[in-house]
Amino acid sequence: MLKFRASFLVARVVIVEEGKVLLVKHQDGEEIAWVFPGGRVEENESVAAAAIRECKEETGYDIKLKGVCYIQEYDIYYVTYFYSSIIGGNLTLGSDPEFPKEKQILKEVKWIDLKDLKNYQVYPQKLAELIQQKNFFNNLIPIPETFL
Repeated sequence: MLKFRASFLVARVVIVEEGKVLLVKHQDGEEIAWVFPGGRVEENESVAAAAIRECKEETGYDIKLKGVCYIQEYDIYYVTYFYSSIIGGNLTLGSDPEFPKEKQILKEVKWIDLKDLKNYQVYPQKLAELIQQKNFFNNLIPIPETFL
């Protein structure tokens, strides 16, 4: 008999400008993590469209996706990270529509110097290390136009 395994998709963006990376602080109780902007892919939404939407919701920025720079599989979800650039908007801490105002886990959005990342609990840590490498973004996986 086949075992069914439920899973879902998550889209996140990596934006690096002038030696700084854009991160969002998530806090649930005492647990804190700095993560790349993004969230769940909604029904009938492409992963690319979700990345653009989620970035706008969390940071206030409109973005253009340049390519896939990292993919990670977790227990029940798959995360695609898109290297992106800002094309409009203003930096603003957004909110997560899944939580009421008093239960928001999004606490801060800010630009962090790449050299200071070691002072933050960045998740995933491996990606935080990779983006500091000089040629990391030279080998992006192209995004088909039909995904946008």
